[in-house]
Amino acid sequence: MDRRTLIFITVSVLIIVLYQELVLKRLPQEPPAPPAPVETVAPAEPREPAAPAVEPRSLEQALGEPVAEAAALEGRDVTVETDLYTAVLTTLGGRLKSLQLKRFRAGPEPGSPPLELVAQGPESDLPMGVELRGANTWSDARVVYQPSADALVLGGDQQGSLELRAQVAGQPLLKRLTFRGGAYPIGLEIETPPASALPKELVADSPDGQPAAVALVWSKKVAPHENSTQVFEGPAAVVNGKLVQTAVDDLEKQEVLAGTVSWAGFEDHYFLSAAAPDRATAVILRPRAPVIDLKILTPRDGEAGTVGYTLFIGPKDVDQLEAAGHDLARAMNLGWFGPISLFLLSILSLSHRFTGNYGLDIIILTVLVKLAFWPLTQKSFQSMREMQKLQPEMQKLREKYKDDAKQMNAEIMELYKRHKVNPLGGCLPMLLQIPVFFGLYQLLANTIELRHAPFFLWIHDLAAPERLEILGYGVPVLTLLLGASMFLQQKMAPPQGDPTQQKIMMFMPVIFTFMFIGFPAGLTLYWLTNNVLTIAQQYFVVRHVPKATAPA
Repeated sequence: MDRRTLIFITVSVLIIVLYQELVLKRLPQEPPAPPAPVETVAPAEPREPAAPAVEPRSLEQALGEPVAEAAALEGRDVTVETDLYTAVLTTLGGRLKSLQLKRFRAGPEPGSPPLELVAQGPESDLPMGVELRGANTWSDARVVYQPSADALVLGGDQQGSLELRAQVAGQPLLKRLTFRGGAYPIGLEIETPPASALPKELVADSPDGQPAAVALVWSKKVAPHENSTQVFEGPAAVVNGKLVQTAVDDLEKQEVLAGTVSWAGFEDHYFLSAAAPDRATAVILRPRAPVIDLKILTPRDGEAGTVGYTLFIGPKDVDQLEAAGHDLARAMNLGWFGPISLFLLSILSLSHRFTGNYGLDIIILTVLVKLAFWPLTQKSFQSMREMQKLQPEMQKLREKYKDDAKQMNAEIMELYKRHKVNPLGGCLPMLLQIPVFFGLYQLLANTIELRHAPFFLWIHDLAAPERLEILGYGVPVLTLLLGASMFLQQKMAPPQGDPTQQKIMMFMPVIFTFMFIGFPAGLTLYWLTNNVLTIAQQYFVVRHVPKATAPA
């Protein structure tokens, strides 16, 4: 590869990767324009001020309910066991208290406990709360529900329901949850009292003109990002067909997303906790550090107050998300080259059936990609070889016409034409491989298959940066080997270009080494394997490329 082409490709990749890491990952994602715009409302004054217009005590009295201190209220736990998770609900507020995934661990260490997706805290901070919203807002945080069972155990294709019953204004309040033994989606149906049975504070329009609504409240304890991450983490929603992701650091006051809500919830690197409503029209994001309340609003339909949801609390696995429907697969958000990432993921998964080791699968995938581009790479080598043969003649032209740039360029183009050399011949094959590289980048950095997946020896998690402990220091061995392989590639290539270009090339292995120190081990393994294959290709193939005829 000639120096100019290598500089172009390397700098292009470096700029795009750094731009993604340092800029795009800190901003809300902007996907293609939706069928209809999402109306984002940021009121000058929050809709839910710290001191409500009507005190909770007077609202309770209006509902005809006894006033009880929060400390005096007690709930009990209800456990649901399936093949995929263990869920615990508390009857105080009818909230989801815990959900532990059986197939995913908190850490890569042997014996690490199952992964918990519900942050522990006060009952009012737990997900699955219900609010009745009108001129005032009533919450079920202090309601003690009566469960239809104390435990539910399901497996395989079994399906079962759990009902949590209470009363508001002497009328039934019901949460009905439907579970399946071998699937993550959970059906949730909420039945609230008819409008005629509620006080006017809860059925009248709000002061800002919003209609009375039933809200599902999904609260989560979150923390601001301490540094850049490779994927978005925080509250997200699909509204009017548009994926809206709100950075935690940017959410300083209440925001409202108005429109048709496909789903709303919280994303992290590999997992999603979301609710897909049947007919919601708005999502409210309300920060109250360290908790964020995400409220999905469904307007009351006349007297009725029944609303339905599909809950998904589990891994951001493509097959699982697509099977769940409701556009939940948008949470993968693999970027422009997502289709390429998914195609390569299918190859990786097929290979894994035979190897059982994702590190070996990455190596196999890299070899397959290299073989697919072999003809293009060979043409690239030949074009660069021909360009190299023209370097002495080009240098003479540069010296002869150094004071006439226009004439110099014309003479150089004539030289290319005379020797039938395409100056872009070495660059275009590389450009065609860039989409595949970024598809692989998104795949190896973001898909859950590599989470806590070991390779060998000291590499226990291909989704995390690798470190080998030597005398108390974590040494990034793969990353150092990557830098060494780039340096070897430079040494094997004949010196070309002016001294400035050569100095830039000297720093490239160092720049990439530092850049990859924080990258996942799987991505580093791919790049290292690709470099080794390229070195072998340079050694065995370039020598068999027909030499261009030397210029007269």
